[in-house]
Amino acid sequence: MKRTRLLPLLALAAAPALAARPVARWDVVPNQRVSGTFLAGVCAFHEDGVRVAFSVNGKFIHVAKEPRKNPRTGVWEYVFPLDTAKLPDGPVALGARVRSGGATPEDYDLPSLTLYANNGGSLTVAETVWVDSAHGDDAAAGTEKAPLKTIAAAVKRVPVGGTVLLKAGEYSAGGLKGGSDRPYWTTITAAPGVVRDDVQIAGGRPGTQRLRFRGVSLYCDVKGRYGSILDGENGKHSVWLDDCKAYNRQGRWAANANVFGNRYVAYVTGGLTTELCNGPDGVLLRGHEVRMIASDVWTGSDRLVVNCTASDVDGGATGAHPDFHQSHAKPPDWVHDVILYNVTGYNCKCQGLFGLRLRDSAFVNVVFERTKESNFLTQYSGPMENVLFAHVTLVNQTWLWRDDFAPLDVRIVNCCVPSMGTHQSERAFDGSGANGLLVSHCFFTGGKGVFGLDAKSGDPRFADPAARDYSLRPGSPALAAFRPLQCVPADFRGIPFRGASAATPVRPRDAPNRAKP
Repeated sequence: MKRTRLLPLLALAAAPALAARPVARWDVVPNQRVSGTFLAGVCAFHEDGVRVAFSVNGKFIHVAKEPRKNPRTGVWEYVFPLDTAKLPDGPVALGARVRSGGATPEDYDLPSLTLYANNGGSLTVAETVWVDSAHGDDAAAGTEKAPLKTIAAAVKRVPVGGTVLLKAGEYSAGGLKGGSDRPYWTTITAAPGVVRDDVQIAGGRPGTQRLRFRGVSLYCDVKGRYGSILDGENGKHSVWLDDCKAYNRQGRWAANANVFGNRYVAYVTGGLTTELCNGPDGVLLRGHEVRMIASDVWTGSDRLVVNCTASDVDGGATGAHPDFHQSHAKPPDWVHDVILYNVTGYNCKCQGLFGLRLRDSAFVNVVFERTKESNFLTQYSGPMENVLFAHVTLVNQTWLWRDDFAPLDVRIVNCCVPSMGTHQSERAFDGSGANGLLVSHCFFTGGKGVFGLDAKSGDPRFADPAARDYSLRPGSPALAAFRPLQCVPADFRGIPFRGASAATPVRPRDAPNRAKP
């Protein structure tokens, strides 16, 4: 996106300069109908801090000077309270301009995001269509007592923005049709009183725009070849999985099976991916769990992964080379605009952070535990530009820079890792920033010395390693070694740091509520 000068009211105090734009992404599923005050959020990072100016239909009206916990998402982010009572019902274009701090601030404009104000209720669609695969009839009325038989018939029957209610049974997502001009989401969900595992939807190519699957199970049943559950229209259609389960009935090692195919533009909130080859390929993934997969958990460009967990990643005998996060692109392409934020991985027989040709990305509050019996590394090679690693914790894994690693504005701060170094001594980095790699205020747990500026080493005092709790206890020497970051006010559990110091976390009084879309 082009860089422009921000409004004077966004001026920041001078700080050590990082000559690179901030990394930011929307934490909002677009094309929703919203009413009342909708809390739109942006996840944004820069070592020198950021502020975010929000606009509505091209007019700047709000500045978020600090991140705060968004009760809608459960994420510490830059929040804009959109008051739909001041807007007529209809489309709203939200904008966000992010400015970094420091002596040489940079601006970054996020792509405009469309929501539909509906405070007056004129966009509300109350009509529902019932479906029962065992006892329905596609010629019926579509009521609870006279349900249809297939989702395809229901999608053709229900008005845009309406709801399809599924009784327990087996269904198909293929050939739903229904057009490509749906302005906002039509919901396909389990009927009241029906649990997620009792609604089983076989994958396919829906062939229609903006379907929101909510509280259902979607599956493929493939073995020995590539497969996916839902296929898009070469990037022209979007889909939203909300609290859904996605899996392969043949198991994770049976095929190269994935959730989405053919460039489906996907949003995933809540739910579970399991028994597949890879994790879901989505633009936004929030509050999602990945469990028992064979290969890469997260990969690809233009995505926000926040408040997500992964466990039991194992390639088995498939020959897969799994990564917790993979960034790998062939010249002249780059993997770009990626944020992993409050993301954890446990009991993983795989590499942690891996790749080359990565730019304009941030990895913040990431905890990754490699199984002791494996020998995978976190490692990067080739060029890397404008990447921030902040509060990254690695367990049982070395961080390695390969011989051809070529960094530019790569910052590693407040990380807790066993060790860090280069593949060959003749291309050694010292982490001073002189050659594009600055490592500072990190804590090393492997007993092999320290790396970078203001580094410390020793026992980090994890809360309970036996229970895979790698949070840092109050008084941890690792916490004492870290320095405050304006854009990271809380740890990976969402527990805020006290005041301006990262030395003592403060536990919130109340447990976080389930995030809303």
